Amino acid sequence: MTYLGFHLVFILPPLLLLLLLARPRPPRLWAYLLMPLIALLYTTPWDNYLVWKGVWGYPEGRVLFRIGYVPLEEYLFFLLQPLLTGAFLLKVAGRPPEGGKGLARVVGGGAWLLVAALGVLLVALEGRYLYLGLILAYFAPVFLLQWAYGGDLLWAWRRAFFLGVSVPTLYLWAADFWAIRREGIWWIAEEYTLGLEVAGLPLEEMVFFLFTNLAVVGGLLLAWHPEALRRLR
Repeated sequence: MTYLGFHLVFILPPLLLLLLLARPRPPRLWAYLLMPLIALLYTTPWDNYLVWKGVWGYPEGRVLFRIGYVPLEEYLFFLLQPLLTGAFLLKVAGRPPEGGKGLARVVGGGAWLLVAALGVLLVALEGRYLYLGLILAYFAPVFLLQWAYGGDLLWAWRRAFFLGVSVPTLYLWAADFWAIRREGIWWIAEEYTLGLEVAGLPLEEMVFFLFTNLAVVGGLLLAWHPEALRRLR
């Protein structure tokens, strides 16, 4: 299976099904369509660095062509994953609840600040800590901003938040396992990982999909919440 074939089998069918079920409409549609572009712009330099560094890569014949160090299909994934996760979130989000107390903003922001600091430390250590450190250091600041700005809103909307993160993450873990272990569409360098696996999937890959879905779900819920928009104004 090629990387493009992976999209055709694992990403596009559930995406189309979810879109038929969710039927996204304004006012939530604008944020849903904007999120993939944000993900593409934010993730592109990070991903190019990882491939250049040799943290992960793609065997010959599995990709069409590369733009920079990253294959075209990877850029497509930057667009498709937020659409897939966002489509599921559209189905389960429901009406936005009222915001709660500000404690969630302080606790959430403080916790993610510590995670970001840990990521910087792991990047400095390099070696087998590098991949995990790059994930934590690059994505934790996004969560710091989200929770410091609207952590009370995310916590009040926690059912949609946890469902929106957990279900797509579990699905993408399974798809990632198939791509790595069964098809060899991409590989992860052992020298840059801790060597810890869960059901054959590297810990770092699990954290990667968890964090990217956290970013998408948190961003969309805040964009859809009237109180978050009032705070922005």
